Amino acid sequence: MRIFTTPIVALALAATPVLSLVVHPCPLFIPAGFPNPFAATSPAVNGTYLEAIDQIGVLIPGQGEAAFTYGSDGPLGLWGAGPTANGCPGYAFLNAVAKTSAYSVLTWGASSTTNWNAAAGGYLTKLGDTPSSEFLACKKNGSDSPYVLILKTASAIPLSLESSEGDIISSTACVPTKILVTHAPGFQF
Repeated sequence: MRIFTTPIVALALAATPVLSLVVHPCPLFIPAGFPNPFAATSPAVNGTYLEAIDQIGVLIPGQGEAAFTYGSDGPLGLWGAGPTANGCPGYAFLNAVAKTSAYSVLTWGASSTTNWNAAAGGYLTKLGDTPSSEFLACKKNGSDSPYVLILKTASAIPLSLESSEGDIISSTACVPTKILVTHAPGFQF
């Protein structure tokens, strides 16, 4: 007589809420940061790096350390950029949200809607229908805040740009730049 206890035990465990906590996709810790690999290239914003402030894509001074996940064709994620839909603490994806056919704003969100080429040694490039590696680093009118990043998707840009927060930014307060990916990720999943 054979006893099939292993499948029965597995089935019983799968039906319990305890198991769902055990296989929750959130990590038990946030990975250690590595030097931020996303450097602005324009001399006007030299020494600034891609980061997230209030789930907005910005350039901040100084390289600092950050825990990014990225590759040559896929999402770009950052630990510490915001909450996600499944409740994992602090992980968000960089998304380009079209405002007009000429530009997109950069936001950090719970799910990925944008694929990026972030290969080491190249420029950060949005992939898909409107690929672009051209960014605008914009100062909000009269503000000392960090540069807000806007993805340029056409050659002509309107005089007034709307940020992801709804603020109007004069395009004359923007500096064209690219974002150089200085090195490969310090860790990969």
